[in-house]
Amino acid sequence: MSAPRRIPNVPPWTFAVATAVLFAGLHIAAIVASGAGRTPLHNPVGLAVLTWGSGTTVTGQDPAPLLAAYLPYVLAKSVLVCLMTACVAGACRTIAPGRRAAMLAGQLACVTVLDALPLHVLLAAQLAMLLPWRAGLAWLAAQYLLGVLVDVCLVLDLAGRTKSTPQWSLLAYLSLERTVLVAAFLFGRLVLRERRMRLALATAHAQILATQSLLGETVRGAERMRIARDLHDTIGHHLTALNLHLDLATRQAGAAGTPVASLGTARQIGTSLLAQVRGVVSQARQDQSVDLADAVRVLCAGLPTLQADLRIDEAAARHPAPVAHALFCCIQEAVTNTLRHADASRLTVELTRLGDMTVARIADDGHGRPGAEGNGLRGMRERLAEVGGELHLPATGRGFVLELRVPRTGVPA
Repeated sequence: MSAPRRIPNVPPWTFAVATAVLFAGLHIAAIVASGAGRTPLHNPVGLAVLTWGSGTTVTGQDPAPLLAAYLPYVLAKSVLVCLMTACVAGACRTIAPGRRAAMLAGQLACVTVLDALPLHVLLAAQLAMLLPWRAGLAWLAAQYLLGVLVDVCLVLDLAGRTKSTPQWSLLAYLSLERTVLVAAFLFGRLVLRERRMRLALATAHAQILATQSLLGETVRGAERMRIARDLHDTIGHHLTALNLHLDLATRQAGAAGTPVASLGTARQIGTSLLAQVRGVVSQARQDQSVDLADAVRVLCAGLPTLQADLRIDEAAARHPAPVAHALFCCIQEAVTNTLRHADASRLTVELTRLGDMTVARIADDGHGRPGAEGNGLRGMRERLAEVGGELHLPATGRGFVLELRVPRTGVPA
């Protein structure tokens, strides 16, 4: 199983901004295409421009105020759609809940004044994808009620200026038309759920590949240990027995007065061969460390939404199997927590050597802060304690940082 090919990571907020620019452009283009005198001004922006230009609301029978208000109307609409687009970008890019709420409130104010249904649909989808379920529903209800309130004001204003009965059927139609916001909200939730599922699948795939790499390294170490034991238990013992018999034969030949030179040569060769076998066995037993570098690289290469920056000191990457397993599990848990909770875009993983300790530092640029420890952090502390390590949570200005420290030799059994 090979490592996944990295796909260019396009930030999700770019699609929201592109959609906002498209809808805003179509809205302004429709006004420009209608032209002066034919553009309907019976909307909050149009009535405000007419009132500001003439000092009082007009009935629309005199075309002069309509023609004079056309350019200010286009300008006001353009300014509002630019503000709305800026709020869309700000709400999607920020990770601070308070700032995101402020951006969404600004966008809600803009789309309410613009009174364009496509822009309302865009906001409803954003509410579904940027806010928790209950908070999103509360914002959606406020958006719908504000839209209906604007419709009521416009219907009553039209009835007052035409001296006619309010068109309640038109109001009912407009209110029913706004229920499309619910469909947009549900569509946004489905998109968010699908994205989370794809992210979870990609993360699980990366973890499987990294675990496979670490397991392969562990299996190779176990195989080297088995071969070393076989060498020691078979060839080593037979060579020892051979050397004993050669030594006995040499002494017997010397006692008989007929020493044989070849027996002494064979004795020296046997002794040298036994020493070489013991050296190979000792080397194989000492080289039982596991290399973490490949496993960490494979893990970070498969993260679909994070730009990973790896800084691995090769001298700090090899550890005994228990230490390597504990360190890798903690790094994997830290990366998973970043993906699930931090809403980060960048992740830094450092593996360095500090004296007789190995320090793993995992940092992100999300909105996590040190606080009450959950089961994940407690489990990491317990896992590290088993191999003589410890967990630190340094305070930073932004993001969340974990420092894992383990001894290079682990805790003696």
